Amino acid sequence: MDEFDFISHKLMIFAGILMYIFGSIGNILNICVFTKWCRSKNKSKSSFPCGASNSSLYLLGSSISNLIVIIYPLLTRILLDELDTTERNEFLICKLRYFILHTFDLTSLACICLATFDRYLISSREVRLRKLITTRRRTQSIILILVVLFGIHSIPMLKYYRVSKAGYCTIVSI
Repeated sequence: MDEFDFISHKLMIFAGILMYIFGSIGNILNICVFTKWCRSKNKSKSSFPCGASNSSLYLLGSSISNLIVIIYPLLTRILLDELDTTERNEFLICKLRYFILHTFDLTSLACICLATFDRYLISSREVRLRKLITTRRRTQSIILILVVLFGIHSIPMLKYYRVSKAGYCTIVSI
C-alpha cells in the first residue's frame, strides 16, 4: 500500500504541474482573444456589428474564473504535495482554497451557460427573444452579481473546512 501511495503522490504532482502549465497558457490565450475588439468594424456585413454580442464577455468571465482556479487552489495543492507538508499551520490556506475553488468553478459554469443563452437569443428568429439581449454594462453587472452570489453560496466552505489533528484539510461537522 505504501508503494501505491508513493506512485499516486508523484502522479498527482506530475499531472498537476502539467495542468497548471497548459491550463494557465490556455486561459491566458483565451483572455487575450476575448478582450480584443474586432479589427475591422466596417468590414462586418452581419446584422450584428462587431462587439454587439455579449457572449465573448461571458466567455472572458469564464476564462478569468478558470485562471483563478488554476492559480490558487491547484497551485497550493501542487506545492503542498511536492513539499510533502501537512497543513498544520496552513489554516487560512485550507479554508481559502476550497472557498475560491467552489466560488469560481460555479462562476465559470454559469458564464458558459449564459454565453450559450446569449447566442440562442442572438440567433433566434423571433424578434421578442432578440430584444432580450442585454447591453455590455448589464452583462458586466450580471457577471459581478454571479461572483458575489456564488461567494455567498461558498461561505460554508470557510466554516466547515478545518485542519484535522492529522494535519489535513477536512470537512468537519460542528
